Amino acid sequence: MKKDETYTVEDVEKMGEVHAELIAGQLVIKDKTSLSHNYILGELFYKFKDFIKSRDGKCKVFSENVALYCNELSAETGKEFYLPDLMIVCGDEGIKEDGIHAVPLFVAEVTSESTKKYDYGEKMITYRDIGVKEYWIIDIQKNILTKYLLEDDYVPITFLHPEKVNVSVYNGELVIDFSDLF
Repeated sequence: MKKDETYTVEDVEKMGEVHAELIAGQLVIKDKTSLSHNYILGELFYKFKDFIKSRDGKCKVFSENVALYCNELSAETGKEFYLPDLMIVCGDEGIKEDGIHAVPLFVAEVTSESTKKYDYGEKMITYRDIGVKEYWIIDIQKNILTKYLLEDDYVPITFLHPEKVNVSVYNGELVIDFSDLF
């Protein structure tokens, strides 16, 4: 790998089980996750899954290492291939064995030092451009949650040391209690 070399989605797929994302054509190999990152992600996964299941929902929850083929979802994002920490996908037509080929309803990224700038930058822009209705950045280093809503043009809503945050795509019926997570 050369520093300024441009990669394609096919290049990343050929690498196999490498935990890598393609951001603006640049290969970004993600660090292993911290204990805090893993704990928060696991708790969120089960809260979303239980909520959807309790309402006989048709959406599915996916967590890290499931590919999101952003390159197929918008002409503006031709070189983007992400591994979101958490995403909710509704409808089966875009769910394939190699990953997600449809726009998620909801995406959450839990920050790490190596990927934080991408979560707030290129990923936020890509998620907005492909039509993700709600995007959260959970900054575990600073205990901040930033929420972006498509219906509000992705103007950031910031929660400092959040306790309870409602999930807007579920009309406030699902509230995540962060008081025991941070």
